[in-house]
Amino acid sequence: MINYLTLKDGHFAPSHTDTEDTVWLAVERPTEEEVNYLTTTYKLPKDYITGVLDDDENSRFEGLHQNKLEEPALMLLQYPHATISPSGYTQLDTFPFAVILTTSGKIITVINKSADFLQKALSTTLPDSTLPIQESLILYLSWHISTYYNRCLKDLIQETNKLEGELKVSTENSQLYQIMDIQKSLVYFESAIDSNLEVLNRLYTARIFNDPRAHLPHLHDILVETKQAATTTKIQLKLVDKISDTFSAIVSNNLNNVMKILTSLTIVLTIPTIIGGVFGMNVKLPFANREDAFFWIAVVTTATCIFVIYRLKKRNLL
Repeated sequence: MINYLTLKDGHFAPSHTDTEDTVWLAVERPTEEEVNYLTTTYKLPKDYITGVLDDDENSRFEGLHQNKLEEPALMLLQYPHATISPSGYTQLDTFPFAVILTTSGKIITVINKSADFLQKALSTTLPDSTLPIQESLILYLSWHISTYYNRCLKDLIQETNKLEGELKVSTENSQLYQIMDIQKSLVYFESAIDSNLEVLNRLYTARIFNDPRAHLPHLHDILVETKQAATTTKIQLKLVDKISDTFSAIVSNNLNNVMKILTSLTIVLTIPTIIGGVFGMNVKLPFANREDAFFWIAVVTTATCIFVIYRLKKRNLL
């Protein structure tokens, strides 16, 4: 699907066709016909578009060597996207996002999965800038990707803290599966953010910009956000690894406590069984001829159970 977007007073407005006023072509899950249309109309290498269809595509920049944009250039970044893991919990994966600079002055973005950051970018006012529209959009979209990583990381941290509270009394494995999904998300984040940093750092020396110094303040802010996400990811990944080990020990300890209690209760409940079995035998026994024999047997049994419970509690076994 191709969405044609024009810019009016800093707001993006959809258009039915590709016109001279179109500044942005937002492509999502392109069909073969749409791929052929874009490559033919804008003279693009086909892999600029089809590369996004591979979910494992790495971040990269092509066409950066040009002093002036005489051929289409590609900047490919990775962005987070929520999916459902095999264990049934929410997991954040990373997918490629292609930004193509055309020689006609338009920009083409291509994704194969829905992107929340892109919806926010479309609904937010484009900041006023003296930069050309292509340069402004590159920085604008890069900013939204970098801030979206930080928002996702905050959600992961909150989820980790919530799980930490639940696992204090847990003897189940469900929380451990959630921790595993958080670890997987952070591993994906670490790899994707490092790859994005390499691409964004190359924008410092990009010769295709009309005035390389004009975009530096904006690029600096983007790199600060991206580096913050990289640092947070590395710290959180280490913490989750430690927490996972601790949680495994907690679950094991909780299970041991339950087994200890059950074993102690089994010992206590064995006492009436033994005494009842002895006095149930068809032989001559003490109190056998007394009318109140059952009462005294019950008293002795209860007293013995109480004594055993006291001794078990004193030894912290119950």
